[in-house]
Amino acid sequence: MRDGLDATSATRNAAKDVAKVGAASLMTTIRSIPVEQLVALQQIVETGSFDAAADELRISQSAISQRIKTLESQIGHIVVQRGKPAQATQTGQLLLRLARQVALAQEETARLIGDETNGNAVSIRIVVNADSLESWVLPALAPVARQAIALDIRRQDEHVSTGLLRNGEVMAAITADDQPVRGCSITPLGAMTYHAVCTPHFRAQWFAGGMTRTALERAPLVQFDRDDRLQYQFVRRITRAKIHPPTHYVPTSIGFDDAIALGFGWGLIPDSHARRYRKGALVRLSDEPVLMPLYWQQWKLSSPSLDAVAKAIIDASRTALVTS
Repeated sequence: MRDGLDATSATRNAAKDVAKVGAASLMTTIRSIPVEQLVALQQIVETGSFDAAADELRISQSAISQRIKTLESQIGHIVVQRGKPAQATQTGQLLLRLARQVALAQEETARLIGDETNGNAVSIRIVVNADSLESWVLPALAPVARQAIALDIRRQDEHVSTGLLRNGEVMAAITADDQPVRGCSITPLGAMTYHAVCTPHFRAQWFAGGMTRTALERAPLVQFDRDDRLQYQFVRRITRAKIHPPTHYVPTSIGFDDAIALGFGWGLIPDSHARRYRKGALVRLSDEPVLMPLYWQQWKLSSPSLDAVAKAIIDASRTALVTS
């Protein structure tokens, strides 16, 4: 019996040794990837095609194709789906994130060696939910924008914004996801406060008897877009059921608020947005607020520019948001 156990143990140890060798070999391969291959991958994904990427890099299409073929041969995985547009595979997304981290480090180095007057701006890509973007985030980032930092701000719903962080499209995100993306740090920001509102006439027409299930099934609802879950979560909390009221989609924060103020339907508006309208233009359908906890997630990467953006966002959130 002991000989059998020893044999099993030896097999397991051998497997571990093989895994260690494989991991070490992969690490060596990753470290030896030429920067121009990572740049080629980044340009192909950002421009959507090999032709456009070749034009951007001022090289031939065959040259950029060869760079990707060599990269795929080294890694042992396909990194680009050849389509219209060209897209990164799951492995390609990991390498794309590496490419953008290398580019960030290069830009930071150029900025430190030179100075702000030389035009060496560091590009920082972040994703922000629309309500935060159109209320407190832009004022918070104004001082940062006056530095040698070029802000590339993407708008995405707070429930799905981490997808852009996960695939390497952005370096940081304001998100409702409290689970950190792999390789990222997370900081609680606080919560945005929303109330269900509509015009007085709309309430009299549709909610004279209160927010009953029947009224909610019939009353027109305003949604930001099809990723917007806030209204449906609020409705489900009241009705304990899935309902499908008539729905208007208005994909801008100001347009969304205005649609409600114009009587299109009812919806959840941040308290800070509701104050834009004259007194009495909007009425609350419920005194119970909806709190949307938000988090800041960013790459675990030393970057003075990214840290400056993070500090501006986190500092501003202390007064713009409430403790959830």
